[in-house]
Amino acid sequence: MKKYCLIVLVAFFCALTDAYSQKFDQKALEKTLGQAIKKSYAASVRMWGFDTVRKAQASAQFSGVVVNAEGYILTVSHAIQPNKTYKVFFPDGREAIAIALGKMGFQEMDNRPDLGMMKIITKGEWPFAEMGWSSSLKVNEPCLSISYPETLNQTLPTIRFGRITNVLDQWGFTESTCKMEPGDSGGPLFDYMGRVVALHSRIDQPEDINFEVPVDMYRKYWTALTVPEAYKALPATEEPVKADPLADGIKAIPGLAALTANFKESAMKVMGSTLMIKSTVNGEEKKALGTVFSAEGLSPKGNEVPMSKSGTALKGGSFLVGKSSVIGNSAEVDLGAGKTAKAEVLSRDKENDLVLLHITESLKNAIKLKTVKETDSLTFNDLGKFLISPLPGTDYKVSIAGSGYFNQPRKFSAGYFGASANFNDEKIILTRINPNSPAEEAKLALGDQITGFNNVAISRPEQYGGELIKYGPGDTVTIQGIRAGEKYNLISILKQRPQISNHPAERFDGGKSILLDGFKRVFSHDAALRPEECGSPVFSADGVFYGINIARFSRTSTLAIPAMEVKKFIEDALSQKLVL
Repeated sequence: MKKYCLIVLVAFFCALTDAYSQKFDQKALEKTLGQAIKKSYAASVRMWGFDTVRKAQASAQFSGVVVNAEGYILTVSHAIQPNKTYKVFFPDGREAIAIALGKMGFQEMDNRPDLGMMKIITKGEWPFAEMGWSSSLKVNEPCLSISYPETLNQTLPTIRFGRITNVLDQWGFTESTCKMEPGDSGGPLFDYMGRVVALHSRIDQPEDINFEVPVDMYRKYWTALTVPEAYKALPATEEPVKADPLADGIKAIPGLAALTANFKESAMKVMGSTLMIKSTVNGEEKKALGTVFSAEGLSPKGNEVPMSKSGTALKGGSFLVGKSSVIGNSAEVDLGAGKTAKAEVLSRDKENDLVLLHITESLKNAIKLKTVKETDSLTFNDLGKFLISPLPGTDYKVSIAGSGYFNQPRKFSAGYFGASANFNDEKIILTRINPNSPAEEAKLALGDQITGFNNVAISRPEQYGGELIKYGPGDTVTIQGIRAGEKYNLISILKQRPQISNHPAERFDGGKSILLDGFKRVFSHDAALRPEECGSPVFSADGVFYGINIARFSRTSTLAIPAMEVKKFIEDALSQKLVL
């Protein structure tokens, strides 16, 4: 049976490599990546420490991959402690308990080589991925990451695409351009055949520098790693690592070193669908992007003639949809070639951070709303497909579809208040007020009892944070409280949350969007967009409109509002005669 499987794999492998070994072939590569994802996705797991007595999470989350039918999991040493129990979550919703076994990460070596192993102890049959060989990797060989960024906090993994940049560096790591961040630690790096070739360990500040533990190290110390021990040094006995039977046929794709250039022809077809919008927000001049839609074929609900705020019928021109929080009420659109157009703000969707504008000019390459499919087109089979985000002029960014649709609740976009509270004697009492915080500026004091925000009464600990999280930076909140028996109302203007972490994952070029979560339906892709480039559209390589980039969420993820949500926003706004 094993011999038959190897023959089939070799035949499949040869067919795929022949398809794109001579030149960059987007379609062939997409097909290859799709097959790899189908092979490996189910075995890519999310984990955290688990107290089996209290039935509670006992550590931060991390990632791993099941690599055989016995339930052995490869991960990294810095995420586990031998003999501790962990909860394992599979993409199909199944859960299991695993025990941590051996780990090899030495303090004097900056926690290298960072090897960790676990074993599922819950009875059952579990999906697993095939182990490959890191020794047969090649520079510019395509690779995939399937793991779980902690900040996204999703039950399904996100997928990122990259290439091998260094097979084995001076520190013993494989290096790739597959982005990672906290929570991805221990997650698998797959080759383009869906085989585990490395495990995520650490990053440098540039997004394209990511360090992976070579899978051959796990082969070399397999027996030792099955023993639950925190090793103080590498075992003296090494197990022989056989050669990769497919090593001679593995192909690199030189064109991956300049991936974006390979999509110029596809990108040119959707150029002009993105324009720069200039406006003033809270007294500050802003530049943002908007996606252009044609007025042709628009059919508002009820078949009413769409009207502007001034009561003028909107029978022509173009519409733009952008990121509402960075576009003011008086806006100007840069049409290129020194031309500009005044834009009228018609409607806003605060929940999705979208704004709809209208200009009288009819623009070429605008998206025809009638061509947007009635049902969203992103499915599991689309994961790994290349996406293009056109920018003004001739610039564009390339990425892959990294997830299906998911809800991203508000957390990081909440305004900063700067006061901590404890629950004492059935009262919410302030116990810390941060210097220079909105709470301090509002003249709050330690020992104050907080009874409400904006006249919404609060009496339980969870209500304190639950109410504050509803408000963003710049929002005004009236605090109801009691001090020395006297009731008061104090006004606080929330600020943007200060960055307190110096982790490389927080210092990538351009940084994060200010308003980056609180969306009911988005998908993730790995484009390196800057916050000011959000509002741009996302297309497949063959020109299908997938949605609008709404936030640079993190080092690994840009979030986009699906095409159908955008279409619904425009049609709903027009049907309501665009009343703000």
